Amino acid sequence: MPLPNPTLDNRRFDQLVAEGRALIPRLASTWTDQNPSDPGITILELGAWMAEQNIYRFDRTSDHAWRSFVRLLGIEPRMPGVAATVVSVLNGNAAGVPLPARVQLAVTTVPLFETTDAVFASTAVLQTVLTARRPPSNRVADWTQAHDALTGFPAFGPSPRPGDALYLGFDRPLDAPGAELSLHVWTAAWRADAETRAALEGDFADTVARRPTHCPPPPDWRRHYRVATVWEFYAGAQGWRRLDVTLDDTRALTLTGFVRFRAPAGHHMGALGGAAATQFFVRCRIVRGRFECPPRLSRIGFNAVRCEHAVSVAEKSLGTSHGHARAIFSCGAAPVVSGSLAIRLDDGAGSVQTDWSEGPDFDRAGAHDRVLALNPEDGELETGNGLWGAIPPAGYQLLASFRVGGDVGGNLEAGRLTQIALTPHNAALVPLLGTLVPRLNIDQQFAALGGTSRERLESAQARAFEAATAVEKAVTLEDIETMALKTPGVPVARVRAVANLEPALPCYPAAGVTTVIVIPPCPRPAPLPSQAMLDAIQAYLEPRRLVTSEIRVMGPRYRRVAVRATLHVECDANAQAVAEQAEARVRAFLDPLDGGPAKRGWPFGRPVYRSEVMALVAGTPGVARVTALTLLSGCAGDCDTGRCDNIELCAYELVTSGRHQFAVETEAAWNLRRSREHECQRD
Repeated sequence: MPLPNPTLDNRRFDQLVAEGRALIPRLASTWTDQNPSDPGITILELGAWMAEQNIYRFDRTSDHAWRSFVRLLGIEPRMPGVAATVVSVLNGNAAGVPLPARVQLAVTTVPLFETTDAVFASTAVLQTVLTARRPPSNRVADWTQAHDALTGFPAFGPSPRPGDALYLGFDRPLDAPGAELSLHVWTAAWRADAETRAALEGDFADTVARRPTHCPPPPDWRRHYRVATVWEFYAGAQGWRRLDVTLDDTRALTLTGFVRFRAPAGHHMGALGGAAATQFFVRCRIVRGRFECPPRLSRIGFNAVRCEHAVSVAEKSLGTSHGHARAIFSCGAAPVVSGSLAIRLDDGAGSVQTDWSEGPDFDRAGAHDRVLALNPEDGELETGNGLWGAIPPAGYQLLASFRVGGDVGGNLEAGRLTQIALTPHNAALVPLLGTLVPRLNIDQQFAALGGTSRERLESAQARAFEAATAVEKAVTLEDIETMALKTPGVPVARVRAVANLEPALPCYPAAGVTTVIVIPPCPRPAPLPSQAMLDAIQAYLEPRRLVTSEIRVMGPRYRRVAVRATLHVECDANAQAVAEQAEARVRAFLDPLDGGPAKRGWPFGRPVYRSEVMALVAGTPGVARVTALTLLSGCAGDCDTGRCDNIELCAYELVTSGRHQFAVETEAAWNLRRSREHECQRD
């Protein structure tokens, strides 16, 4: 429970004057004239008025103080965010075109976005997307028409194993000596992948910072915890050869990201499945390991490059400084991207100052710090006052280059960016741009996201509170479950932490040992984590646990439960349909991921109550009553005897459906009774 905030503004002017007058007889007995006209009383009232003003401010914290408070927790109010997306360059020219970074892209003819990296626009076109099983099956599935579906397609097939591969077929060889080609892969969860990537990078940085100097470096965050893949191209008689991959941040196609590789020499055509023999294939093949949940892809782009809502403006004069404090200089365009300004002061006589920088405010600027505060929404720069930030010297011209963009205006829908802009900026970057642009088109496959307004101070305060109360150490059982769910890059659907449980000796209490039971979010009857997944969660929890505790990670143990019952259905109901619906309801109820009374997965260790199953089956539309309902535990459903009582589970156990058996009898219209005595025959 937080402590209540004290009220500091609890004194008023009349109270202060009255207390001051009460002290006069004791401190100055000869002071007899206490009328308002007396100079001493006037001074007393002036002091009371000033004291009241100071007390008034005690309960009203300034924005500067609040920003300082949240900064103590590592929180900075966010400046306007810049929207970004990934586009593909479609090159219809006779040869590949190298495009440097900062090429401006346009909506119709207005430049709004710029590329952030260089890209080589190959003339090859991605024509087919296939998945093929490993030998001897070699079964091929064509996803060319479905590879942009919102639900995605299985990157390596529905149940990938080592040897399964994703094949990309091009209409011509990828021969461009020395060129670096670029692919971009969007997974079906591409919106959430940015957060996953940030968590992986943050955890990797923390691991590197904690690593003792004598220990080897940790594995790169781009490496999948279980699966290893390799990119290859078809080289004719030489078979499949390895591509020279310079970057692959897709983590075995489980994360949205880029794949960049050197153009291969000796790329030959080949046939695969129903594809024509004129295709030139590149593939991503599983070398080892298996996925908990097979990855699904939504789209694959070729000649891909990232771009952002930030258009460069060449250096221009913003005006001349007159040595005034709090002077305002306009950039002449808005909004301005925060952090993009390069500022230079020039007096025209050879004296140049290039050590001026921009900042969001003057909170951390001293009297001699050469900082200008940027208001990005209006595109204005404000100078310091000599106490908070230095004042630019008089007679100097203020020059600045910057980028225009940011805020919510950059969140464009898919397909809006269509061409490279014919601007002087682009003409200076790309020679002969005018002859190339007519055959260079832009394909924006997904919407641009990330454009946000400046964060309000209240929102930064809320983030600071969340940061201060965030779970960062595995202390309580709830903390351990929260940390396990946050393991970056590992698919965890449900977690249960059990105290005093050792997986190797489940029947004996183990003081100081906490066992974490995890389930992957895979739609299977009994999803189980792999040992590699358990090791990854263990490695994440290990540096965050208490020194005096031990943490173990395990998968659940499943108890197969089947239901045997006789359904007395109404005379006008379809008996077979009623039985199928009853079975579906039971299977959904016992599902480890979505079942249970709350439909959030069957609770760990919760018994299966016969009364609940009876009510569930009896509530099936068309069922008049249920008799002879028994629960079968630990068998596939063909046991001879059942149980009339509940099925108890251990703390680390879950249930999964067995083979349910429902006998159906049609009830006469005059005999619709809901129950019958001794309906369950006890052993």
